[in-house]
Amino acid sequence: MVDAAQTAGKYPIDVAAGNIDLLAFSGHKGLFGPPGTGVLFIGNRANLDSLREGGTGSFSEQEEQPDILPDKYESGTLNSVGIAGLGAGLKFISDESLDKIIAHEKFLAAKLIAGLCGIPGVNLYLPKDSSRMVPVIAFNVKGYQPGEVGTILDQAFDIKVRAGLQCAPVAHKTLGTFPSGTVRISFGYLNPAEEIELTVKAVERIAGSRNPAG
Repeated sequence: MVDAAQTAGKYPIDVAAGNIDLLAFSGHKGLFGPPGTGVLFIGNRANLDSLREGGTGSFSEQEEQPDILPDKYESGTLNSVGIAGLGAGLKFISDESLDKIIAHEKFLAAKLIAGLCGIPGVNLYLPKDSSRMVPVIAFNVKGYQPGEVGTILDQAFDIKVRAGLQCAPVAHKTLGTFPSGTVRISFGYLNPAEEIELTVKAVERIAGSRNPAG
C-alpha cells in the first residue's frame, strides 16, 4: 500500500510499474478537489473486506453486501458534489498538463529553499535529493516553538502554514523533531513567485528578532 496524499497530482504514479496493490490519496491537495474527497485504488491482487455495509442501491433484493466493484466498498449515498469537484480538479490538471504544474512547483520550491537557507537560525528538513521532493517544506526557527512561528505568520503576515506534528508523529521521531514538530509550508501551481518572496521576508523578520545576524 502506498500513501500518495502529498504526491498525487504532483508526480506521475504508475501502479503497474510500482507493483502497487493499494494506492490511497486525498482529493483536496495536489488534485485541486474539495475537502472530504479521496481515492483508494484497489489492484487485482488485493481483496479487502468491506468497511461499511448497506444502502448501495444495487441488488436491493439481497440482504448481503454486493460483491461486485465498486458497490462492495461504496455503501450509502455518495458525496456526488465532492466527486464532481474532484473531477473538475482532474480536468484542470489534464488541461494545464502535469509537466507544466511540476515545473512551476519545482521552481517555487527551489526559490523558497534558497531563501530560507540564507536566514540565520532557520533549520530546514530536506531530503538528500531535493529535486525529487514535493512542494512541502518543513523548518524550525531557533528560539521559537513551531506553533509560535505559525501564529505569527498567520496573524502578522496573513501567511497560512501548519505547525506541529502534521498527523505524522513517527516521521517527526525520525527527524528528531518530536514532540514539538515543525513549521510546514506547502504551496502549489496557483502560487506566484511573489508569495514565496513575501514568505522568505516574513520568516527572516521572525528569525531576526531572536537570532540577529553576525
